[in-house]
Amino acid sequence: MDFNDPTTIGILVAAVVGLLTILLLVFKSLRSSNKNRVLFVGLMDSGKTTIFTQLSQKEAEYPTTTKTFTSMVENKITLRIKDKEREIIDYPGNDRLRQKLIDLIHSGSILRIVFVVDSAAFSKNSRDVAELFYLVALENVDKVPILIACHKQDLTLAKTEKVIRNSLEKEIGLINKSRAAALMGTDGSDEKRATLTDTGVDFSWEDLKKQEVSFVTTSSYSEDFGVHEIASFVRA
Repeated sequence: MDFNDPTTIGILVAAVVGLLTILLLVFKSLRSSNKNRVLFVGLMDSGKTTIFTQLSQKEAEYPTTTKTFTSMVENKITLRIKDKEREIIDYPGNDRLRQKLIDLIHSGSILRIVFVVDSAAFSKNSRDVAELFYLVALENVDKVPILIACHKQDLTLAKTEKVIRNSLEKEIGLINKSRAAALMGTDGSDEKRATLTDTGVDFSWEDLKKQEVSFVTTSSYSEDFGVHEIASFVRA
């Protein structure tokens, strides 16, 4: 075989590209088959664990194993859904565990994400909620669907889904702007930190179509208020 012959070189390059393509497809297939986790995330006291418990009770006919830990470690339950095991993870809201949260999102095992918001405390926590959501959405490299649960709707001070949606949209735009303006280092380069979108303060939810972000209103007062929507989201 003449490795100086352009035809031979072309054949070898095509073969290598073909092999790499096959390996990539196999990798993607294996990564997809390993996605069996639904992640519940939100600030501390947002109501994640209550929803997690209600969901666990609602799906009681399916569970295979259940483990409960302290608030610094995940609560987990494994459900049998459509002849497949699905692990539900209630992730702690403590901000000291954010790096582990990023690692979990990057693990390739997350199928869906439920982002829980305390609607009653939203006015004072809107920036913190937006920053946590920004982190989750930014690190969601697999673009898995995200359901934002506007929880505690039974409380007097609870903000409506529309208010939460509009406020988060504004806050995310401001975070976009501040991150775009921040330099990666101190060497005077123009390199910017990664942003969720390149729309800056003009961010809108339509910019996240690839992540399929949706909203639902929920309440711990009524077991059926929003829990069945979350259950359907988990089963899908």
